[in-house]
Amino acid sequence: MADEKAAGDAGKAGGGGKLGWVITAVVAGGLGAAVPYFLPSNLQPVQGHAAEVEKVAAEPASPAAVIKPAFIPFGEVVVNLDDGRLNRYLDVTITLQVSEHEKDDITAKMKENEAVLKNWLISYLSDQDMEDIRGAIGQNRLRREIRDQFNTLLFPDGHDRINQILFEKFAVQ
Repeated sequence: MADEKAAGDAGKAGGGGKLGWVITAVVAGGLGAAVPYFLPSNLQPVQGHAAEVEKVAAEPASPAAVIKPAFIPFGEVVVNLDDGRLNRYLDVTITLQVSEHEKDDITAKMKENEAVLKNWLISYLSDQDMEDIRGAIGQNRLRREIRDQFNTLLFPDGHDRINQILFEKFAVQ
């Protein structure tokens, strides 16, 4: 008798299995169709993507998106390098690269603090030796440290406005 009941239950389970698969398919299809409504807009599928790309390419960039560089000459500095006999010197001419819309403000701040900037630069460069300034690695380090210190001295608010330090002249004799 137990065998007959088990066989009957097995038959019901087989029929119920098909219905379970149909229900699963309907639920999965419904969830799949609903997913785009719950995704953030940047993850949703794009329709007409090629047309949007052409539209963006045809439109000029906004002024805020294009930051034109401007250049402010700082001047020339000649220092003796940190050498035992003081027979080597560095002759460097520096230009600052800033954004064009901030050029006038930065130029005014530089004029106000020129003595402090030049004093720091002379002290800093005269503390360097030949190994410190040799090659692209040494020059890149110098430019980075000069930029960081100028930004710190001119803009204590922490917002760096000097983008790059450029060497117009870099001569070691």
